[in-house]
Amino acid sequence: MSTIQRGIPNRVEPRTPERADAQPVTKPAVRDNAVRAELARDVFQATPGTRSAVSLGAETTVARATSTTAVAPTALTEAEQKSAEQAIANASDGRDASYVSDWLKNNPDPAKQAAFMDLMFKFEGVAGAILDNVQRLPEADRARLSGALDNAYRSGAVTPGELQKAVAAAYSGALPGATHEGLAGIVAGTGNADLIETYAKKEMEIIRADGGYDQQRSAAVATALAGLPPDRLQSFLANNKEGMADVLKNINADVDASYSPALGKLLDAAGRINPPTAESLKLFSDSIGKLGENRESRAAAARFFTQHGDAVLASMQDKSGSLNLDGQKKMSEFFTRTLFSPPEFEGQDAFRQDVMSRLQSMSTDLEQHATENPPSQDSKRAARLMGGLVGALEGGFQIAVEELNKRNDAVKGMVDLLFSAKSFLPDLPIPGAGKLKDLTIDQLQKWVTSNLQEKAQKPEDAIPFHGAFGEQISNPDLRTDYDAARDTAFVNRQRGLT
Repeated sequence: MSTIQRGIPNRVEPRTPERADAQPVTKPAVRDNAVRAELARDVFQATPGTRSAVSLGAETTVARATSTTAVAPTALTEAEQKSAEQAIANASDGRDASYVSDWLKNNPDPAKQAAFMDLMFKFEGVAGAILDNVQRLPEADRARLSGALDNAYRSGAVTPGELQKAVAAAYSGALPGATHEGLAGIVAGTGNADLIETYAKKEMEIIRADGGYDQQRSAAVATALAGLPPDRLQSFLANNKEGMADVLKNINADVDASYSPALGKLLDAAGRINPPTAESLKLFSDSIGKLGENRESRAAAARFFTQHGDAVLASMQDKSGSLNLDGQKKMSEFFTRTLFSPPEFEGQDAFRQDVMSRLQSMSTDLEQHATENPPSQDSKRAARLMGGLVGALEGGFQIAVEELNKRNDAVKGMVDLLFSAKSFLPDLPIPGAGKLKDLTIDQLQKWVTSNLQEKAQKPEDAIPFHGAFGEQISNPDLRTDYDAARDTAFVNRQRGLT
């Protein structure tokens, strides 16, 4: 009967059923128990799972392994050793981690599980490949794998070096095109910040390698980092700026990226950094160009803006208070993806209401300065910011019509946006049509389509959404500031989207 060779990253040799006259399997050497005990210090306490602070119809959770004192591995019996080797062989050959999960389920002693992980990670890339093949596993089985890996790492049964060696690059133990999202999900599920960072840095190193083939591993980095608690994620973003720039540059670039939840998970994790930081806000801004048609990414970006919209807009303001050029482009594309082009996403109705409520709140604040002459500088800055936001929103609508050729979807998006505010903005004036409370869906659609121009290059040619809020600004100086900022933002909308 063949045996598994330790210390090599090659495939695990399949094993045939044992015959009665088979020779005993030679067990790998097990480290001295005294050494195990020394390594068993609890170097990290995993943080219980938390929910995203904002829920737009969907709740984002992070499954984490149960935090307990690390349990040192113990020597396996001969029968346990044989069954462990067989499980690893079957999982490797079948590309199915259920064999490993079943072994752990049948051997619930954490010390035995740590010994199993110690054995599996001696096969380096084989271990990583097995833990990446979890697509068919139920959540309970994935949590079991995460828990065993967490304990093994904290006890020293799996070292940082062994973890990194399990992450193979294309043509060096891994197939090209693999995103490693399965493996990254198991890593994130440990809740072990030290383990997660060690893994993420290795994947990031592979992404950035000269002549490499693994840029799609950005999804793995994002998935893993989503398992970090807010303070550790903030530190990672601050200390790995160049690496994160490459991750975001390459994320959602694969042909199958429209189905990946990776960027959405990372945005939700960044949203839990509260108050938001320069790094978390930059992550949001840099992610806008990567939302594409990915439902999960769009939904998470909408949640981030709902929670941190004030900070997002403040980070994009110029000295006058208007959106700066980059902010005008970014916000117009953001609204294109989240309001005016398919596909729809969970929580979109709540997001529409948040956008309209935000605009109404800005308008109400401006009315407190209705009789000021001249108005204060702070109120002028506020008027310019509101104008820039409205111009970016109208620009997002125009992008969907002109560049994405999504005329019908854009019209529906604008109608839905207006209709979403009917309950809390009943008296909103719709230019040339009356008050919002008196208009039906069909009448709103007629208003949008009658005002729509396919090639609106000038602000005055755009759909007059801006008039709905502009007419509520009583102070003429503030109205002038609002209109000027709106015009500039509309003209400077993002171009060249596909």
